Amino acid sequence: MLSDFRSRKVASGFAELDANEDGLLERGDIETLVHDHAVAYGCEPGSPEYEELSRNTMGVWDQIRQFDADGDGQVTLEEYVAGFGAFIDQREAFMAGMVGLVDSFYSMADRDGDGLISEEELILHYRSWRHTEEQAREAFAHLDRSGHGGISKQDWMLNVEDYYYSDDPEAPGNWLAPMPEV
Repeated sequence: MLSDFRSRKVASGFAELDANEDGLLERGDIETLVHDHAVAYGCEPGSPEYEELSRNTMGVWDQIRQFDADGDGQVTLEEYVAGFGAFIDQREAFMAGMVGLVDSFYSMADRDGDGLISEEELILHYRSWRHTEEQAREAFAHLDRSGHGGISKQDWMLNVEDYYYSDDPEAPGNWLAPMPEV
């Protein structure tokens, strides 16, 4: 069972995915996210990077559509929170699945190939999710857990774990996505 705080974070994830902001998740929302991320990272449709991004991101849709309790092809916030809550209850499997997504993210976001996400690289990532440069800069200070000027994959995975499993409002991982207002 998700706490109220963790439910808010899951709801924030729903808002991130709802590209057309109509309160429903549909395949088209995820296709828009593929496009927005490709534009942010300069990936041309048909390129290997674009195809990898599309394959991994549409895999997210395959998971989300399982939350469609009434089978109407759309996932409401309530269906998403309930389904996602049950999904993350399988902690080991969930975190193992996140490794592939994080690897895919790093292959695109780590533009200079140094194994770290710099502040400028995080700004690109945040823009692809329709967030501001200011939000990215504020988040970077928290997500760079070791304070060495870049976010490692290990740090990112710890942040993911914080985001989905921590009830601590001060946990660094809470900065992976801006929280919705209460």
